[in-house]
Amino acid sequence: MKVMLLLGNFVAAAFVVAVCNWLSLIPFRRTYGQHWTERARKLYTARVAAISGIWFVPVDLVLAQRLIWPGETPHWLLAGFVGWLGAMCGTFFFDREVFPWLAPRDWLREAITSWTLRLAWLFLFFGVLAAMPLELSWRTWVLGAILVGAFAFWLHGGLIWCCKKIGLLQPPSVRLSQIVSEVSVRMNVPVRGVWMLRSSTANALALAHTGDLLFTRRLLDICPDNEIAAICAHELGHLCESKFARAGRLLGGFIYLPWAFLRPLRHMLGDLAFLILLVVSWAFLMFTRKQSRRLETRADTMARAQQEDAGTYARALSRLYEANLMPAVMPKRKTRTHPDLYDRLVAVGAPPDYPRPEPANSTSQAGLIYGLALGLLLVPTLNKYIAQHGRNARPEDPEEISQEAMLKDTPANDTRER
Repeated sequence: MKVMLLLGNFVAAAFVVAVCNWLSLIPFRRTYGQHWTERARKLYTARVAAISGIWFVPVDLVLAQRLIWPGETPHWLLAGFVGWLGAMCGTFFFDREVFPWLAPRDWLREAITSWTLRLAWLFLFFGVLAAMPLELSWRTWVLGAILVGAFAFWLHGGLIWCCKKIGLLQPPSVRLSQIVSEVSVRMNVPVRGVWMLRSSTANALALAHTGDLLFTRRLLDICPDNEIAAICAHELGHLCESKFARAGRLLGGFIYLPWAFLRPLRHMLGDLAFLILLVVSWAFLMFTRKQSRRLETRADTMARAQQEDAGTYARALSRLYEANLMPAVMPKRKTRTHPDLYDRLVAVGAPPDYPRPEPANSTSQAGLIYGLALGLLLVPTLNKYIAQHGRNARPEDPEEISQEAMLKDTPANDTRER
C-alpha cells in the first residue's frame, strides 16, 4: 500500500504540475509575434506558477493522503520528497516549450546538478537546526561554527570545487580567455580564474571572494566578442569592489543563519524568538539588497566606460534579457538585487526605443489554486491533530482514578501481584 501511495505521489505531482503549467502558458502563447518585453512579462507570471507548483503540490498531496488513508501513508518526509521529484519532472514540458532548443539530456543534467547543491545546503541547515540543544551550551556554538565554517568554505573556493566535481564547470575556450585577458589588462583588475558554466541561461557571474569569473555557454553562443567584453567589464567591476562592500555582501549569507539558533532562543524567550529572528533577517535582507543594487549600478557605469563603441553594453544587456525572456520591468519589490533593465539602459545613456513596459505580475492563478488547496487541507489536518493531542493530554477523571485504585486493592489483584 505504501509503495503504491509513493508511486501515486510521483505520478499525481507530475501530472498536476504539467497540466497547470500548460494552462499558465496560455497568455504567453498569445504573445507570439509581439515585442519580446511583452512576451517576457507574460512569461514571468507562468514562471511564478511553475515555481509555486514545485513546492505546493507535494505538500498538498501529502496532506490529502494523510486525511484519506490515515495510518497507511509512508513517512511524510519520504512522501513529500517523492512528490517533489514528480513535480520537478512535470516542469520539463514547461521548459521545453519556452526554450525549445534545450535538449532533454541537458535539462536533466542541469536540474540534477543545480538541485543537488541547493538540497545539500538545505539538509545541512535543517540538520544543524534539529541537532541544536534547547539550552545554550558548547554544542550550540560548535553547531553554529560548523554552519559558519561551511559558508566560509563555500565563498572561498567551495563553490568552484563543488561545481567542478559535479561537472558544471569547464575550462574556458581560447576565445573567452583572450577576451577576459584583454579587458582585465585594460582595467588593471586581476582575475584568478575563468570558467565556462553549463547552464541553459545566458549569464555571467563574478565571485568577489575568490576573484573568479563564470560565463555560461549560452552567453558565448549568442553574443559577439565586443558585447562579451562589455559584460566582462561589468563583472570585473565587482571584483574591484572595496573591502567594505565585500563585507556587506557577507551579510547576505547571514539572513537565514540566525534561524539555526531557533530552539535555544525559543527556550529562552518563548514565541518572542520568532519576532526577533524575523526582524533580524529582514534587516539583513534590506541592507544587502540595497547595497547590491548600488554595486550593480557602479558595475554598469564601469562597463559603459570600458565599451569600445557607444551602446555596446546596452545591446549586450538587452540581448541577455531577451534571450532569457526576463521582464524589462520587474514587480515592485524592495528585495530585488538588480535595477530594472529599462532603468539600467537609461542610466548608461542608451534609453530603449520602446515605451516603458508595465511591471510583470507575480500573482498567478495556478499559485492561488495551490495556496487555496493547501489552506483547505490544513484546516481538517490541524483539527485532527488538535483533537488527537487534546485527547491524549486530557486530565484523567478523579472518579476513574478512584475506581482503578479500588480495583488494585482487591484481594484478587493482590494475589496476582504476589
